[in-house]
Amino acid sequence: MAPPWVGAAALLPALSLAAAALLAVAMYALSAVRRNLAVARSYPQPRGVPVLGHLLHVLRPREDLFKMVRAFRRDLGSRFSIVCLFTPSFHISDPEAAEVSRNISKGRAYGFLEPWLGRGLLTSTGARWRSRRKLLTPAFHFRVLDQFTHHLEEHARRLVDDLDAAARAASSAAVDVAPIVSRVTLRAICVTAMGKVSFRTDASGQAMDEGPYFEAIHRMGSATVTRMTRPWLWPSVCFKLSALYKDFVRDLGTLHGFTDRVIAERKAKLPDDACDTGADDEDVRPGRARKQPRPFLDSLLGAQGAGADLTDEDIREEVDTFMFEGHDTTSVAVCWALELLARHPDAQARLAAELSALDALDWESVSRLPYLDRVLKECLRLRPSVPFISRYLEADAVLPDGQPTACRRRALHPHALTVFTGKRFATMELKLLLAAVVRRFHIGAAAEDVRVAAEDMFLADLVLRPRAGVRLRLTARA
Repeated sequence: MAPPWVGAAALLPALSLAAAALLAVAMYALSAVRRNLAVARSYPQPRGVPVLGHLLHVLRPREDLFKMVRAFRRDLGSRFSIVCLFTPSFHISDPEAAEVSRNISKGRAYGFLEPWLGRGLLTSTGARWRSRRKLLTPAFHFRVLDQFTHHLEEHARRLVDDLDAAARAASSAAVDVAPIVSRVTLRAICVTAMGKVSFRTDASGQAMDEGPYFEAIHRMGSATVTRMTRPWLWPSVCFKLSALYKDFVRDLGTLHGFTDRVIAERKAKLPDDACDTGADDEDVRPGRARKQPRPFLDSLLGAQGAGADLTDEDIREEVDTFMFEGHDTTSVAVCWALELLARHPDAQARLAAELSALDALDWESVSRLPYLDRVLKECLRLRPSVPFISRYLEADAVLPDGQPTACRRRALHPHALTVFTGKRFATMELKLLLAAVVRRFHIGAAAEDVRVAAEDMFLADLVLRPRAGVRLRLTARA
């Protein structure tokens, strides 16, 4: 006979939703809630039901969530509101309106990332965010990042070699480039963030590939989005009783275990005098040996050694954030750029002609290409790596045309978006990878994918992930 708590766990979603509905009814008695709902009603809204509001629109498979938001944007315009259990959110996708508020208070969704990323730069807010950003800025100094150009150039060469091997194995069939690109960007960020490229198990120490880490990040994103769209999973106690939690804890152990091991190893190897960030080092002079590049982790450990208010847990939070943002966002940006170039052969031909004039495919040459720069910016505009950001307004805001936005959470879909905190590093990697692939291959779209509508290609996740991979035909250029 099953223990009684098994039946209770099965009823958890219904019981939690009922409790949330009762709480929402009680909240409605508050004048501030009624006022915010009145402001929300001044925006276009989809059809809803009493108490639940528009919650039934959200309770759908994550494969359909992005398509739903695109449909709302098409039918309701660039500004609309959604109300769930008397809690409004304002969705704004015109850039002028999005820039009205400089509020940095993060929305509820960021809190669901805290078990993984802690209160690092991505999830923190207020004074903690400002002090942490000030502390981390030297690690992104151009002299520090420029030390890694030869590493990024090498990973660009590895990417085209891996794609060439996959294309040969597939013969004339299309190749899913997403996992290949993702593996390369993960290895690249491992070198830059932690000075490490190998992965080990947490127990036996036997060598393994990046598969478990890679898969854990994907499952973590899936679990987070599922929790975001299921109100009964918002309370931590309810989430811990859910079927998601066991896998969530296992993946958290994989991600944190790897980072903790690397931090311990680097801390043991870090010289006693390596307590500067490297940003003030003089340029390497001709005839002198190149200095060993200082990874992001070493900069944090050096700052800790110099007396900065950083615990080992703080360092892990920032390294985990850098690993996630620097790997996943860059990977999907490269994949969508290749997909768009396959759909626009004229633009691809013009870019290939610009690249063919180069004597060498290095950062010094690639950084000066104007058309590559324009292509990358347009690809990020059309396929932003992170299509939504969420902010909780601590004060009312008024949009440029006078329309009010109440002091509640709002979701923004910016017109274009920087890939992640290290803008210069992201730009270097994106340009080198994209240039290497386009210079080596003619890129064609898979015939069966040409007719797929844009909203059917995307999967609701922490990044703009492809629903069924990015399948392309790769033919070596003459």
